[in-house]
Amino acid sequence: MTVKIVIGHRLGKGDSVAEGIRKAGAEPVLIPGPGADMKVGDVMAAEGAALGISFCGSGGAGAVTAKAKYGHDIDFGMRSVQAGITAVEQGRTVLGFGFMDTEELGRAIAGALLKKLGEQA
Repeated sequence: MTVKIVIGHRLGKGDSVAEGIRKAGAEPVLIPGPGADMKVGDVMAAEGAALGISFCGSGGAGAVTAKAKYGHDIDFGMRSVQAGITAVEQGRTVLGFGFMDTEELGRAIAGALLKKLGEQA
């Protein structure tokens, strides 16, 4: 089974975090174009993704939209890799970050998710 993680970046970026997700063994689904953070919930539903990551200045808009529209359990306003890992361990399905498009973040989040899913299987 392929574990998909959706990435939506307000400025249309996200390549680095996608590469980290890929290296950890999950499949990134990068939403193209500016304003992509607001589409995270929609793309997660369309792709059957296990997790969504939203990047914007505040770290919240896309995550809050995904919660309002689809009922996702979210954490937002995050500014560190460890905060993201903790959110995944707590069962959050959409994570809202400030602008942190790093390979390290992608690897760590995907690794935590794969570990959690393995523990639940």
